[in-house]
Amino acid sequence: MSMDKTANLWSAITSGHREAILLSADAGTVETIDGFGTIRAKIARYEDAEASFSVIDIDLAPGEHIPSHTNSANERVAICYAGSGRVRSNGKEHVVTQGDLMFWGRGTYVSLTQQGDEPFRLSVISLVPDAAEAPSLFPVNRSGLIVSEGNEAAKADAGDFLIEQEQEGEQYWQAAPSLGFITLKFGETLPVDYFSASSQTLDADAFVRLHGHQQSTEIVVCTRGRGLAVVGEVEQNFGEGDLLILPPGVTHRFINDSGQPWTYSGLFTPPSVESALRETGARKLPGAERPAAIPRNPATERLLVEKYGFIIPGLQ
Repeated sequence: MSMDKTANLWSAITSGHREAILLSADAGTVETIDGFGTIRAKIARYEDAEASFSVIDIDLAPGEHIPSHTNSANERVAICYAGSGRVRSNGKEHVVTQGDLMFWGRGTYVSLTQQGDEPFRLSVISLVPDAAEAPSLFPVNRSGLIVSEGNEAAKADAGDFLIEQEQEGEQYWQAAPSLGFITLKFGETLPVDYFSASSQTLDADAFVRLHGHQQSTEIVVCTRGRGLAVVGEVEQNFGEGDLLILPPGVTHRFINDSGQPWTYSGLFTPPSVESALRETGARKLPGAERPAAIPRNPATERLLVEKYGFIIPGLQ
């Protein structure tokens, strides 16, 4: 694994030969780009066998605006964890609020405007499908960054832009002890196949059992509430805007000790969990009550390990 260590590490936890990386919402090196508000470089470059990405935070104070721009070198996923704003792309304007996710394709122009009294805060994950393209990652050297001027913005207003609000997506109730639900984002509309996006909401006092993933790197951003992220013997508070990187093979768990629902969103690269969540959960439909019980038994856990590449200690 390669990672730029200037990203103000909050905590690095070794599990086997790999590190999980936790960064607080306000960690990172502040980048100065005229007209772009406050940019924090959180992960300048991350590489492992399966993933290559960078992560920045955009923080727009009341009245601030980012002009129409694109990156021609990579796809981006933007996750809103505070405040609200308006995002314009492809000739349409969208209201974005806490918990919403967006996909910005290569060459897709977007502009952002803060609205309301609170700062508009986003984590933006710039992705490339393999490490060979890593030097193009924004904002390390700004390669591929293009800002429209004047009428060029209208001419360039094209590309893949997707947005899903916090509760939009294919949803599945989860069994105890992970009481709550999973939301699968973008589904078949996502124009690339090397990552997937989802969110998980845990009820108060619920927890996700110790597990890992054989092949996927997991990138997690807390979008609402707080709880504990546990890797190895280390527990860390994990609240709104905090970032967690979990490489393949790193076992971890999440505990909601807050007394309130807790939501975190993120990516798996490559995809690995979507079919497992469909098969082991119960479909959550609008207006329908939660099922009285969703089976969770050793056969279910064996299915996760043997069919879907989960790591569950004691079952390998």
